[in-house]
Amino acid sequence: MEEKTNVLEVRDLSVSYTVANVKTHVLEGVTFSVEKGKSVGIVGESGCGKTTTLRAILNVLPSNGTIESGEILYDGKNILQMPKDELQEYRQKGAGMIFQDPSSALNPVISIKNQFLEALKYAHNEQKGKRLTKAELLEKAAKSLETVSLADPNRILNSYPFQLSGGMRQRVCIAMTMAAERQLLLADEPGTALDVTIQDQILRLIKSLVESGELSVVMVTHSLGVIRQVTTTVNIMYAGTIVEGGETKQVFESPRHPYTQALIDCLPKLTGSGIAKGIPGRIPDYSNPPKGCRFAPRCPYAAEKCISEKPARHEIGAEHWVACFQAEEGR
Repeated sequence: MEEKTNVLEVRDLSVSYTVANVKTHVLEGVTFSVEKGKSVGIVGESGCGKTTTLRAILNVLPSNGTIESGEILYDGKNILQMPKDELQEYRQKGAGMIFQDPSSALNPVISIKNQFLEALKYAHNEQKGKRLTKAELLEKAAKSLETVSLADPNRILNSYPFQLSGGMRQRVCIAMTMAAERQLLLADEPGTALDVTIQDQILRLIKSLVESGELSVVMVTHSLGVIRQVTTTVNIMYAGTIVEGGETKQVFESPRHPYTQALIDCLPKLTGSGIAKGIPGRIPDYSNPPKGCRFAPRCPYAAEKCISEKPARHEIGAEHWVACFQAEEGR
């Protein structure tokens, strides 16, 4: 049996933000791993901490963000303890991120060409052991733009971000990250601002790179359909905690946490019969989160134990686990 190799391990990660002198406890005990050549999904409602998780993995939290505890291991090295130069190398050659907002990811006063060259020169001139000429780098950039369905790549390269639409800027960011050929891709809603046909092409491209073994992916989205299409394993996140995880097909076909079931019930039915259900209530106040399970105030099955104690991770099978007292007791 082939031994599993994890390119990324997140262990018991907790993150807080301080806003107006009030500390908000956003992530609490987040734990998951990414095997080499595999894709892992993180899915949940808006505001549940998905983007914060990716920013922590890249160690680019805003100034008011603090990693309270935990470890983030990339190829066995804790990035939270890396010296500045090693951390910079990790971002340039190891992990790359597709940001949800392309406007904040691109410098508005620098041409797409120069931003591409800056991104590629580290990955291809230093990592590969040989220096590519400027012309060769630009050729690689043009081919990368074509893979994300951007016609006339030379015109795109000579443009500035403000001259492109939101969807085109998003595809430029995706092309730039993919062309750098990093080992780990952090994708924060990569389909944002894209029409469904282009989004499908991008997701198919990411999936093909994963299946070829060239790439490992952490995909963040609130779309269950995207997660099912692209990922091999999934983590269901609620209010900064992962409540269920495992092999994607198994989790979706046999959800064990009430929140996972509620998310699936929110999906519209293809038959048109019935109205998709919403989830009553709202996510808790992060400045004063529930003492026990964070989903307890909205859970129809919550007991006194759920309100006062935090549920531990309970293994259901080899590729499926849940953090829920009711599921653990077989209810």
